[in-house]
Amino acid sequence: MTIRAVRRPVVPLVLLVVLASLLPVLTATPAQAHAYVLAVDPADGSQLDTAPTRIQVTFSEAVTLPPATGAARVLDPSGADVTQHAPRLTDGGHVLVIALRPGLPEGVYIASWTVVSDDSHPVGGAVQFGYGVPATVAATPAGPTPTAGPSAGLQLLAGLTKGLLYLSLVAALGLRPAARVLDPAAAAPGIHTVTRVGAALAVAASLAQAGIQWLWEDSAVPDGLTPESLRAFAGTSYSITVLVRIGLLALLLARPPRHLATHVVLGAAVLATVVLNGHAGNGPPWRAVVTLVHVAAVVAWLGGLSLLAAQMLRRRLNDMGLQRLAFWSRYAATLVTLLAVTGLVQAVGQVRHPAALVSTTYGWILVLKLLLVAVAGTLAVAGHRWVRRTHHPVPPGQTARLRRRVRAEAATGAVIVVVSGALSSVTPASAAYAPHRTVTTEAGPYTVTVEIAPARRGPQGLRIVTRGRGTPVRSVVLELQHENDRLPITFPYRLPGPLRNGEPTTSTFVSASVNIPETGDWTAQLTLVAGPTRQYATAFTYTVV
Repeated sequence: MTIRAVRRPVVPLVLLVVLASLLPVLTATPAQAHAYVLAVDPADGSQLDTAPTRIQVTFSEAVTLPPATGAARVLDPSGADVTQHAPRLTDGGHVLVIALRPGLPEGVYIASWTVVSDDSHPVGGAVQFGYGVPATVAATPAGPTPTAGPSAGLQLLAGLTKGLLYLSLVAALGLRPAARVLDPAAAAPGIHTVTRVGAALAVAASLAQAGIQWLWEDSAVPDGLTPESLRAFAGTSYSITVLVRIGLLALLLARPPRHLATHVVLGAAVLATVVLNGHAGNGPPWRAVVTLVHVAAVVAWLGGLSLLAAQMLRRRLNDMGLQRLAFWSRYAATLVTLLAVTGLVQAVGQVRHPAALVSTTYGWILVLKLLLVAVAGTLAVAGHRWVRRTHHPVPPGQTARLRRRVRAEAATGAVIVVVSGALSSVTPASAAYAPHRTVTTEAGPYTVTVEIAPARRGPQGLRIVTRGRGTPVRSVVLELQHENDRLPITFPYRLPGPLRNGEPTTSTFVSASVNIPETGDWTAQLTLVAGPTRQYATAFTYTVV
């Protein structure tokens, strides 16, 4: 190998590969990676004339019930649990059914549930409905009320723990391949020691991760955090996958593989267990493969940067050192290409809506990660140009300058890994994105403002405010249309505004929850009823995501 070899246009080639890879990615239909509610029967805020026999919740993807008892229940007006049997899942895990006792008294009821999404995230929810009375007669039933959702603090802790696990895996798996690239002669004793230390830390992080996952799943369950639920959690696929990972890491602790190929295969198996317990674990196989390649590229890239920062630049570079850096430059360019392409595939699937980047927690963390990747890429390009332009003997001070850049790049990469761990514990933007639409239109002498929240597939509520001079609007009639779907919307709640001489009168109408079954453009036909012979019609369209 000669130094001239590195003068090939590596960076333009990488960019060309990335751009070519964007075409199939941007035209692909992304799969869901996190469960959210599509429908609840009875709907939130509804008033029933007959006693319900069951509560039914439909999810966007298959879910499982956490091992703790009390994961789904219904409280009556006195705060007593009125569920008849243990909750069950039907339709391949997409529908949760909570059976109710017969002979329920009239009153306001609250149904709550906690399920576990395919990406291992607990998902909590609750609805309030009235039997024989309006759902707003009382804010909540008497007695203890169910928790609305899992603990946000445990969610953050789960993400940080996963970030620490990633850093440990960099030490355990990423250094040996990098040593072969940078300096095969210097690969042995010190690398094996760091590999064992990294494996030990990864075992500790895996145990902590399993414990935090159990706490997180049961944090929204009133009867959770019991020895029985812990034993049940130990038998879940999540726990079994963690145990398999610990067993594989124990092999690295006991005796690091002699051959690099064996080390790579073992490392891929360890990383696969991390992927299986994440967003891509139960999706289509291609998504798991893409995520595995992404994680492996990050581990190998950061392992090489760490080794380069710690060992390869301690002494003055000679011709051989420059040649190894040239080889590393191409190796790192390949890893960055894989990282960029697979990261883009993941982002398209997990975000879907550009507005979700600035309106969801996942989007903000992803933007931060992209900025950090841009910083690391800038440092990498600067290092690549240094290698291309430097000849032996290296001018005084130039090695120190490269050393600072490499260490800054390695530190940025470490932060990227921690941020990635936090990102994996947050609800994907595609599932969390819940845009609010506001439409203003005219109907006769009235100005009408319609607020839709959230304007996405699943449960949705509408709020209509009418303003005009003269007789206040008494009632509204609204029907939604989309292709062959026609949904009449009821407005059981009317809030009349104050009457003041010379000022427009206002009336506010709040709908019961309605389940929107499809995405796309929905047309609303709205009629305002101001009196027996005074009705005004208008129409508007809004988009459901």
